[in-house]
Amino acid sequence: MNILDLGFFAAIQALQHQKSARSIGELVENVERSFNEYPLERLGRTFLTLQACLVETVRQLGGNVYKIPHYSKEKNARAGNLRENALCPRDEYEAAKSHLDDVDVEAMEQALVNERNECRAMDRLARQLEAMTVDEDLLVSLEKMGIVPINIEDE
Repeated sequence: MNILDLGFFAAIQALQHQKSARSIGELVENVERSFNEYPLERLGRTFLTLQACLVETVRQLGGNVYKIPHYSKEKNARAGNLRENALCPRDEYEAAKSHLDDVDVEAMEQALVNERNECRAMDRLARQLEAMTVDEDLLVSLEKMGIVPINIEDE
């Protein structure tokens, strides 16, 4: 689960795109400025939604098939009743803990090892692709196919 999934990233990105950047440094400055300009009240509501999603995940015993809870955040904020944190009922918390006790830890650890190995292999492949140089013959062939290569270099 990720706070970026709840619109925070899109909002920061929209603010950042309002200012043009001519270098990586300017882009980073724009993103930092956008983060600092993002209203704290909205950020608080976003984190409350994240917490509510985590509670729903506990209710689903780790599943992610649920409707995102809204808590009427705007209405409660206007009334001064907006809670700062989502609450997880004790019985649901205990049920989730009990469920975890029944989980085959070794199988989960093996699945994690497999996933990590796949990620490492993908990372190695990506690094090899990034390190490839494009010679003149390949550039000509790409241009004949209508593919314009991009040049990624720091300024």
